[in-house]
Amino acid sequence: MALFPEDTNNFDYEGNGYWCYNNITAGEVTGARICIKQNRAIAVSLEHGNTLGKCANSLSSCYSVAVKARSLYAGALGQNFPVSAKAMAWEIWLHAAPEALDKIINNKVVRVIIGTTLAGKIASAVSAIVASHTDYADIGVSDKLRSFDSAFEQAYDLIY
Repeated sequence: MALFPEDTNNFDYEGNGYWCYNNITAGEVTGARICIKQNRAIAVSLEHGNTLGKCANSLSSCYSVAVKARSLYAGALGQNFPVSAKAMAWEIWLHAAPEALDKIINNKVVRVIIGTTLAGKIASAVSAIVASHTDYADIGVSDKLRSFDSAFEQAYDLIY
């Protein structure tokens, strides 16, 4: 059973009060679909355009999508989304490429560079996402991954 209704593949975002934007371009990502709901979430479809392929292969592409999504949210709702673009980028990537991330985090060199604690936190996040994977990377304001935001931001800064 899903924690939130959005955590299922058959969730109707528009039917549940989300504003959805189609054919969005963000960096190398084209044809994206981004749905927003005030004080709830931003959801990025992995099924529209080239989002899945670009985001699975590039955390930078995920960041571009996150920046665009935050911009749409702020423009439409007049407030900033409370999750950073860096943390959002990781969550999008975690949905798009959980197997790739698992291999990276379990690399001994990476564990030495980012530290066992941070690697463990990211690995825990990967497990949570793999268990509840959907066609959308749904970044909820109050979902359990918010506790990893600081670690996600630090990891992003180490890479870029």
